[in-house]
Amino acid sequence: MFSRKFSMAATATAALACAAALAPVVLPAPVAAQSNPTLTNVVPDGGNYTAQGKIAALDPAALTLTLAPENKPPVPFTVAPGVDLSGVSVGDVASVHYTRSVTFVVGSPNTAVAGVPATATVGQVAQTPGGIGPGAAVIVGRVVKLDGPNSFDVVNANGGGIYTVVVTNPARQAAFKLLKVGDSVTVSVSPLIVTSVAKCGVLGLGLFGCG
Repeated sequence: MFSRKFSMAATATAALACAAALAPVVLPAPVAAQSNPTLTNVVPDGGNYTAQGKIAALDPAALTLTLAPENKPPVPFTVAPGVDLSGVSVGDVASVHYTRSVTFVVGSPNTAVAGVPATATVGQVAQTPGGIGPGAAVIVGRVVKLDGPNSFDVVNANGGGIYTVVVTNPARQAAFKLLKVGDSVTVSVSPLIVTSVAKCGVLGLGLFGCG
């Protein structure tokens, strides 16, 4: 067996370099004469990000933090070991820097990628509003048909409904042109991992990079 791995690193430099290559796997695109559901934006971007909001929950021992951005649902985060949480508490308005990695591994035809158990099926992710959420996820699908250079049909590795994947990012199109019928595609997405957090000033303005 061999595998072909595509990964988005979790550093600022790598994020900028890889952003074009690893934009969402599936993006909105008109598909003519397709009877299968089309996957749309179910896999998030990887890279480095910043969010601001009120800290709704904080557990330094468990390394978890929940941030409530203004007018948006609360978002749970995993805090990286070594991040200083002593300057923030529940109720504070804070700026949170976080990272997320997205990795694709393509297995040779009719050979599963070993050692990476799936946590969700293709259908479950496709039918979830917004696709993959803030937690970690692993999805393993199998290519059952090549519709063209930028489109293929995939089914959950253990069977189920067939979904059409449309790849619109040019860099990913080049990579996925190497797919063959029978290939397994494993998508591994990390949780949102906090790399630093700082309390904002009055009304969330002016201090510690908040604004």
